[in-house]
Amino acid sequence: MHFNLKIHSISVVISCLFTVGPTAAEEIAKQGPIDFVLYGVGETTILAAAQDTMQINYVVNGMRGEPGQGINGVASMQCVGAITVLEGKFDNESGLCKTTYPDKSSQITQYSGTGILGGKAEGTWSFLSGSGQFEGITGGGTYWRIPGPAPSEDRTASRSVIVGSYELP
Repeated sequence: MHFNLKIHSISVVISCLFTVGPTAAEEIAKQGPIDFVLYGVGETTILAAAQDTMQINYVVNGMRGEPGQGINGVASMQCVGAITVLEGKFDNESGLCKTTYPDKSSQITQYSGTGILGGKAEGTWSFLSGSGQFEGITGGGTYWRIPGPAPSEDRTASRSVIVGSYELP
């Protein structure tokens, strides 16, 4: 029992060292580019009418960035969205994403897009709100996403490229 408690304590200390790195103390510029890659794993709920016609609701969690890259730096993301696929295509993807930084500052974005089932998706996004160092953030841009091989039967994987710009008050 004491061994497990020690291992847990060591894990917590190591986690803190990695999550409260340079990004937590880094000054964020008042405006600039958004440019990062998000790798995500998601869960889906599907209601299929046919093989190429269905409603897909999803939750994707991922991580992106490198230390020392400001607003484009290390952060976790959670996105919740939906698409209605008709004859293998969709033009109605929409959802919200929450980005959380090591200092617990966060942003909420909305997105909408088009794509092909099992293929590339692309669209636009914009900031809805921010907290902490991102209070009052505005801006937006574009994204594109490709699916990766499924890590398990009930999970999806994807790689998204997000670009745009932001401004802080």
